[in-house]
Amino acid sequence: MPSPSHTTEENKPTIVVQVSDLHLREGADGVGPAERLERALAQVSTLQPYPDAVLVSGDVVDTPSRAAYKQARELLGTLGLPVHVIPGNHDDRDMLRAHLGSEAAGAGSGGYEGERLGNGAPVNFAVTCGGLRLVGCDTTQPGQDGGALGDEQLRWLDETLGSEPQTPTLLAMHHPPALTGVRVMDAIALALADRAPLEAMLEAHPQVRAITCGHVHTTMSTSFAGRPLLICPSTNSTVRLDLRARDDLQFTESDQPPGFAVHTLVDGRLVSHVQGVGRGARRA
Repeated sequence: MPSPSHTTEENKPTIVVQVSDLHLREGADGVGPAERLERALAQVSTLQPYPDAVLVSGDVVDTPSRAAYKQARELLGTLGLPVHVIPGNHDDRDMLRAHLGSEAAGAGSGGYEGERLGNGAPVNFAVTCGGLRLVGCDTTQPGQDGGALGDEQLRWLDETLGSEPQTPTLLAMHHPPALTGVRVMDAIALALADRAPLEAMLEAHPQVRAITCGHVHTTMSTSFAGRPLLICPSTNSTVRLDLRARDDLQFTESDQPPGFAVHTLVDGRLVSHVQGVGRGARRA
């Protein structure tokens, strides 16, 4: 029997790395976000066992451009892993789909809903990563910072989850479906009208082991629909924690390190780790 430190193909956990809120951009202003993402990916590359896939939970770019999305694809591609992406409020759905759609996700790994539709259609996906199903649901509203689902997206999610009721599932969205106490971010969270219907719908899908989001630029955890809800940190910046009940507060960066999340399926249990990115991380 192998020792606990020895990993074989039979006992290897499923590992999905989550990066969020990259905010890549063109020009001189884009040097910092790209370098910070490179440091995060260098740290990801040292993980053992090596991950099975990468989840990007939105705000791939800061201002949509073909050059910024091309850079995202190239940087994420250095890991040699399937990359599964949902948009954030800074993204353009069609540009994201063109540069980081199903081809980037890897042949045979699943599919992107509406990948041939274009014209601003939501970017949703459902893919299999080892023993884990990863479902990404687009919560963006083109031209707005806040998130929403609406009847069509809720219906898609309900049907998608219902198609594989026995497979342990991680649900990914950009906008958190619960308030965080950080008023500047809560003002642009998932729409209040969608939170209760989403929570009620998830009650029928117990295989959803956890929900993960981005958007808030810091690590937070709570619960939603009786499941863990993890907010993944940004690879680019960290919001200063300010829990005062004031609506005039602005997004202010802190000096806390950026980071990423690592989701592991071990013996049927989904365990999420958050890793801060050190300034001196180097690719192995």
